[in-house]
Amino acid sequence: MSKISSKQNLLPAGFSDVLFPKSENQNHIVEKILNFFADFNYLRVNPPLIEFEETLFAKGPGSVLKENSFRIMDPISQKMMALRSDMTTQISRIASSRMSHYPRPLRISYSGDVLRVKSSNLNMDRQITQVGAEIIGDFNSDSETEIILIGLKTLKSLNIKNLSIDLNFPMLTEKLLSKCSQELVPKILLGIEKKDYKLIQSFNFPNKKEILNLMKSSGIFTSSSKYLSSLIDTNKNNKSIKYLVNIAQKIKENFSSVNIILDPLEMNSFNYHDGITFTIFSKGIRTGIAKGGNYKTISQENATGISIYTERLNYVLDLTIKRKIVLLKSLDFKNAEKLIKDGFTINFTNKKTKRKFLEIAKQMKCNYVFYKNKLEKVI
Repeated sequence: MSKISSKQNLLPAGFSDVLFPKSENQNHIVEKILNFFADFNYLRVNPPLIEFEETLFAKGPGSVLKENSFRIMDPISQKMMALRSDMTTQISRIASSRMSHYPRPLRISYSGDVLRVKSSNLNMDRQITQVGAEIIGDFNSDSETEIILIGLKTLKSLNIKNLSIDLNFPMLTEKLLSKCSQELVPKILLGIEKKDYKLIQSFNFPNKKEILNLMKSSGIFTSSSKYLSSLIDTNKNNKSIKYLVNIAQKIKENFSSVNIILDPLEMNSFNYHDGITFTIFSKGIRTGIAKGGNYKTISQENATGISIYTERLNYVLDLTIKRKIVLLKSLDFKNAEKLIKDGFTINFTNKKTKRKFLEIAKQMKCNYVFYKNKLEKVI
């Protein structure tokens, strides 16, 4: 068999072939996650990979995706189209149009590949399989807690251990810096990002005490009473902080084994979130395995969602089926179908002699041969 040249085999940066058994394993992971969502009545939808720009980039989540989305011209309509870089914007559209008549809260699940112009520093892939769930409408702290617990319990069902979650409120930082001079804001944001307490202390600006107090009190959450006791009065009475603490307490009560890191000022969202955000981690996996948060749909309904990144799970999970492979004479579907019912996987060969049968069986890593109506184990 002739081999293609290295140039013919070259793929763009950030794109790769996923081969067996990793490709099969990832499919099993996706299906297990979606089946878990289905147990809690999350309705599965399947949006298209590509949409018109004006639809995909509509207000709501889509408004911040322009710079990281591939575009092409539709030869039929002569209109510009875009390949999705995040599926949440499509869920927003579906909930606001095709499923607007469904009772609220509406629970939706989905899976599919997304394509991104730019990779991140922590993940060089530009084609990512996104699996997620959303709750739309009739919104409260229980909804936000539910989506987080669904994510944690899904990962636990996959035997992902040592889970931790970062809880944040990016819009809070924006509010606290709303009266700060525009020159100073980038420097303060850098200080918050680097956890540089001394740098923030060196500046004079409104709400400095509140920001310093939140930086100092961020860390592992044990209980709402302990966390609130570490806050100054203005922070203690802040509705956004109280809301975040309430959710942290509910998570702790329902999933006691998870480590909760409360860091209200952390800016880790997709830029369309307007409430709490979160990232779920597992010890041994170097980046976040799930992200989510609160946002507004196209029709301005409150929504909250989670996206789980299965490529990262694919490195630590093995859900591939251990097959019992049997080698059969070519086109012997009568015996093949019987053996499949008995739990075997079939591999055909047109070789005639038993010696050739055994040679092929070893090459193809078959466990058995079916020769002259007799099943024999390959030694």
